[in-house]
Amino acid sequence: MRELNYLVKIEGNESLLEKFIEAIDNNTIKIDKAYPNPYVLDSGEKFLLSPIIEYFFQTRPFSKEFYISFVEKLRKLTGFDSYRYALGLQAEELVFKSFERVKKGKYKIFIPKTKEELPKPILTEEQKELLSFICYIAVSHIKYGPSYATVTANEYFDVVTELGSDEVEQLKKNGTGKIPKELTEYKDKDFVGKANDVFAKISLKLITETEESYAKALNFVNNLLKSDFPKSFEISFSSKGKELLPIKGLPKCGQNYFFAGAVKYPNLHKSILEYIDLTKKKYEWYTNLEAENCAMPSTFAVFALGLQDEKYFDVLIDYYQTIDGEHQSIQQKFTPVFLEKFGINEKSIKVYINAVLSMQEHPHNKVFTSYFTNENSLKLLLDSKENFVSYYFTEEDLKEYSESGTNVQEMANYCWEGVIYTTFGEKKNFTKISKQLTDSEREIFEKLL
Repeated sequence: MRELNYLVKIEGNESLLEKFIEAIDNNTIKIDKAYPNPYVLDSGEKFLLSPIIEYFFQTRPFSKEFYISFVEKLRKLTGFDSYRYALGLQAEELVFKSFERVKKGKYKIFIPKTKEELPKPILTEEQKELLSFICYIAVSHIKYGPSYATVTANEYFDVVTELGSDEVEQLKKNGTGKIPKELTEYKDKDFVGKANDVFAKISLKLITETEESYAKALNFVNNLLKSDFPKSFEISFSSKGKELLPIKGLPKCGQNYFFAGAVKYPNLHKSILEYIDLTKKKYEWYTNLEAENCAMPSTFAVFALGLQDEKYFDVLIDYYQTIDGEHQSIQQKFTPVFLEKFGINEKSIKVYINAVLSMQEHPHNKVFTSYFTNENSLKLLLDSKENFVSYYFTEEDLKEYSESGTNVQEMANYCWEGVIYTTFGEKKNFTKISKQLTDSEREIFEKLL
């Protein structure tokens, strides 16, 4: 069994753990770059973060502000994901010890349901503080955790409410209060905007359907996203005349209505580009879309601009290269509309192929073949094949392949098979396609295969 080069055991290492906590407080701690990224003292000792958190909870009397101060230092050092599980375990243990009604399940604490309605419990000041700390952890899951962390957050909220605290209700109404009110609320004769950073919701209401009202709404959203607002969120939208983006199969949702209306005004395209830059986050999602409609929060804005002009092709390519292709496939609905609008040329073919590569297997659509059964398009496709690595692999891709020992050319061949399938369908179709081509076209087509 491989010997660890870092410590994980609390017993016998108490004095050393005190030094780790002191170094965290004094901002002198370092982080080992090698997984699992233990914390490192200037003197060289290494300790995994989970037992450091456990030791802190064991030895420091509970104080909401003191605990939050310590946890926030960890977040700034290594991010919320590095400690959210360990923090949850220790916080749940505190709640379990403080409230008789709370029980331990296999994976989480819970409150058994009773047949009769119990009177609202009277909380001590320490219990109120503890439940407020649990709300802080829940909000951190929403603001800094992956999109699915909202499930854990809501479980915490349910426990806090069941135990008699009204803090969750206040959070629903007012958010955390940490973002200035001038950023979370706006109202005039044209537009009303309201946002809640706890539940990651942005509500937009256009009273007048004008360029000015859309400009105010975009400004409200962008200023909000520049603050400490959650990066996964939802947009609700209302106006007298709702339009949708001309993309079959896209869900009818606030962000669809909003960007379908805003994109009609060329003067607002700069603000839409700013929104895209603010929301182009690979592992963040619109929280009001699920399953096959999962979408990075820049998605509808990118689609809206992408159908306007060739000058936004780079925006599309950047989007395709950023999204999490293992979990997002909504972009497949955009591809047929894009081809219908722009066809295949030297610029659009790069958008098309990046679209194909943006997910594990982009479905074939028989209309795709019709765009490539002419000599010019076939030549462009052959050029893409011959220059595939330089055209379609980013520096990040090549670095990742190098570090993992992946053969770049083998990966290119694998990706190219995906392009051929999406474009022409299954192999059994190739003979029929070939018969419809001229001799010169057929020669190129055979090189593609």
